[in-house]
Amino acid sequence: LHTAYRRQRQMCIRDRVKGIKMEIICFDMEGTLTPEIWEQVAYNTGIEDFNKTTRDIPSYSELMDFRLKVMSKHGLKLSDIQRASSQLDLLPGAEDFLLAIRENFQVVILSDTFHEIAKPLMKKMGFPLLLCHNFEVKDDKVISYKLRHEQAKKQAIQGFQSMGYRCFAAGDSYNDIQMFDVAEKGFFINAPVKISSQYPEIQSFDNYLDLENAFKENSLFVK
Repeated sequence: LHTAYRRQRQMCIRDRVKGIKMEIICFDMEGTLTPEIWEQVAYNTGIEDFNKTTRDIPSYSELMDFRLKVMSKHGLKLSDIQRASSQLDLLPGAEDFLLAIRENFQVVILSDTFHEIAKPLMKKMGFPLLLCHNFEVKDDKVISYKLRHEQAKKQAIQGFQSMGYRCFAAGDSYNDIQMFDVAEKGFFINAPVKISSQYPEIQSFDNYLDLENAFKENSLFVK
C-alpha cells in the first residue's frame, strides 16, 4: 500500500512540474563570486593558518575543525570574522554578472560559509537565496559549528531537481565537485590549475562572460 502510494505521489509530482520552464544557477560563493573571508582574517591578524581553504584541505569539516582550533589558540571572536567579511567587496565583474544571469535564470548560493558571517556579502549581491551552515556562538565566541549536511550542495540541487528544476552549477574548488556530479552541467570558475587539471571533463573558465555564455548554450529555454 505504501509503495503504491509513493509511486502515485511521484507521478503526480512529475505531472505537476512537467510544464515548468525554469533553470537555477547554483553558485559557490567564496572564490567564485567573492574573495575568501578567511584569507581576509589572515590579512587582518597576520595568522597565516587562516589562508588555508578547501583548495588546501578538501574535507570541509576538517578545515573548520582546524580553523576553530586556530581561533581558540589566538583568542579570536565571531566579531573578528564578521569584521573581515564586512571589509570585502565582490570579485571584479561579479555584480554585473549576477544582474545579467538573473535576467534568464534563478540564482542560488550554495556555500560552505556561515549565515553569521555572510550577510555583508549577501547585501552586495542583492540578497540571493543563501543555503549554508551555522555557528554555535556564546558571548561572541564560536563554540562549534553545525553543517546542514556533509554534502549539502549536492543535496540542495537534488531537491531542486525533484521539483522539476534544471540546475547548473559553478564553483572553484574540491567541495564543488559534489554539485557538478548531479547538476545538468557544472563549470569551474576561477579554479586553480592544480584543481581544474584533475577534472579535465569539467569546463573551466577564468572570466564571467564565458561562464554566462556557457550557461546560455546549455539552457533549454534561453535563446
